[in-house]
Amino acid sequence: TVTIFNMRAPGMTLFKMPVFTWMMLVVQLLLVFAMPVIAVALFLLTFSRLFGATFFTPELGGDPLLWQHLFWIFGHPEVYILVLPAFGIISEVIPTFSRKPIFGYPFMVFSGIAIGFMGWGVWAHHMFVSGIGPVSVAAFSLSTMFIAVPTGVKILNWMATMWGGRIKFSAAMLFAIGVVSMFTIGGLSGVTHSVAPADTQQTDTYYIVAHFHYVIFGGIIFGLFSGFYFWWPKIFGHKLSEKMGKLNFWVMLVGFNLTFGPMHILG
Repeated sequence: TVTIFNMRAPGMTLFKMPVFTWMMLVVQLLLVFAMPVIAVALFLLTFSRLFGATFFTPELGGDPLLWQHLFWIFGHPEVYILVLPAFGIISEVIPTFSRKPIFGYPFMVFSGIAIGFMGWGVWAHHMFVSGIGPVSVAAFSLSTMFIAVPTGVKILNWMATMWGGRIKFSAAMLFAIGVVSMFTIGGLSGVTHSVAPADTQQTDTYYIVAHFHYVIFGGIIFGLFSGFYFWWPKIFGHKLSEKMGKLNFWVMLVGFNLTFGPMHILG
């Protein structure tokens, strides 16, 4: 964070920074606030397991829901800690291989900030079957619906960047397109979890497994591979094999969808 604010190139204002740098800035701020929460949770759990503390034991005055709240207050921002760097990576890759500037740069920046901010208000959608009460369920259902909006803005802007561009389907670009398509599927299944009655039926089913992997693997791992193929020449001075890179993409894409796609139906 200090590097971003104090060591930018001369003339590079905040709104001239690459989108990737913006996303990393949001991630650093999320980490500052998320890690102490899981540290406290693990501290309490350690004392409960090793020294007989009763923080989570209801018959001795503890509350088992306390663990769930602490874990998910960390756990859901952690999802965005993982995915925002991938969003930043493909926000550099897609304009490069579409031969166009990123569409809606301010919207890309502010949607990333909005995702980071709103990510703190959705944690209990993991707890709809835990007995938190109808008011809490309704509130977290709404917040889960709303957080889809800035993510949708990013999807729209990536597609608008590609629209009308002279696209070069390099390995890096294919993986970036994979992020857009796979994360969209994962995001759509995620919105269904904001409907509490549906989520109650889906809890602990393969549908959850499918949603998780389309977001985490489809969104993050594909994004990392995109950055890997994109920046390798800048880091090491030579290009990787495009033929092998494209083969890698298609094997991963087909294998991923054959593995996790049917789980939407199984769940």
